[in-house]
Amino acid sequence: MKALLCGVLTAVPLLSYVPEASAGVVTSADQGAAAVAYWTPERMARATPLGGGRARFGTGMEVPVARSVAGSRVIGALFFNSGSGGHYCTASVVRTPKRNMLLTAAHCLYNEGAHTWHRHIVFVPRYSAGHRPYGTWPVWLMVADKRWLQHGDPDLDFAFAAVQIMAGRRIADVVGANTLEINQGPGIRVVVAGYPAKENYPADRPVGCAGRAARQSRTQMRFDCHGFYGGTSGSPWLSDYDARTQSGHVVGVIGGYQEGGSEEWRSYSPIFTDDTARLLNTADDRA
Repeated sequence: MKALLCGVLTAVPLLSYVPEASAGVVTSADQGAAAVAYWTPERMARATPLGGGRARFGTGMEVPVARSVAGSRVIGALFFNSGSGGHYCTASVVRTPKRNMLLTAAHCLYNEGAHTWHRHIVFVPRYSAGHRPYGTWPVWLMVADKRWLQHGDPDLDFAFAAVQIMAGRRIADVVGANTLEINQGPGIRVVVAGYPAKENYPADRPVGCAGRAARQSRTQMRFDCHGFYGGTSGSPWLSDYDARTQSGHVVGVIGGYQEGGSEEWRSYSPIFTDDTARLLNTADDRA
């Protein structure tokens, strides 16, 4: 399972942006320091959701509304420059032997239209209105499935990113981690949390909502709750959430069909499968 699947997976170090065929694992304290320095409080405040917002429409149904939450230290804002300015998504820490891995949507790391990886990527656990209670963690490695990179396959709109060791500590040792769980489809009860667009939610804090995932298709599931505007791409879908550890089993992320949804009240996720687990193992091998 841990072997690299040639022609299927790709791992790209952020320092050199070399072609996939020659990519290796590169660590650079200078790159990390530069990414952290790039994200001043002013730039974070001006950052916008990737791809704009998600529209609000009436549903004609009883749909719950996400509420402001204190947040989980395992979930945070993922800031980056896509080439068109500063943007953000949501990401979360996922458990691996090397304890340095994030999970998010693939479209939060890679510009499919321009065929370029995003730059100056940092993760801020439990980000809240400019506050960074657990620091700023620069990303140095990204891993996505080549089938998504080449064809935008919505069933593979998930990706992993390794963050640097900071002050001698690994991120999972500082904030904890969720555990990846595969083949958990419709009907499972989940908690979803993420960072909606500031224009829709000026508090600049996370929102959360609990409910049941429903089937969208054989390979996708959906979750209905108002308030998941742009910026929530990559938000984890957590089953068995433990308030004490602020973590759970991650069974999906906002992404996939319509890159997670075109309306703020209905979100989508690919159903995680063996492909997801293999990708995570590859990421940990490369980290």
